[in-house]
Amino acid sequence: MIKVKSYRPLVTENLIWDFPSRFKLKTASDFMQEDLSDLTDFISQTAKETMSNQSAYWFIEDKKSQKIVSLVTLKDIDHDKHAATLSIEFDCQLNDDLYDEIIERLYMLVNEQLKLVELSIGNVPSKICNFFTLNGYNLLNNKLKRK
Repeated sequence: MIKVKSYRPLVTENLIWDFPSRFKLKTASDFMQEDLSDLTDFISQTAKETMSNQSAYWFIEDKKSQKIVSLVTLKDIDHDKHAATLSIEFDCQLNDDLYDEIIERLYMLVNEQLKLVELSIGNVPSKICNFFTLNGYNLLNNKLKRK
């Protein structure tokens, strides 16, 4: 069985994907816009879910600015069915190049590494759904399914 806790850090040309517990609270707070108490609870919960192999959360940091630009979440991971729920939050000022780099790395993670064939989608921008459908997934009823 795949252990999601082993998928950190993920490093691309301009970005570092790592678990929320690996970031300074101030940096995470700036992105999440939450007070430190709520943020601490959130980070603690993400660590528990990741260690139990149920979910995985990654803050994505721009190497240049050292700011968090996105939060990617895979929840309710079902390793037998190769399914999960995907949601993504982006910094509203994220440039297109970094956005595309996140999409490409996300696709590699989901398709090639975790081998997920079904993704229920919550908060997922249409640009990401379009990329997945152009690369082997069908979109139907808020689910991306591998063809």
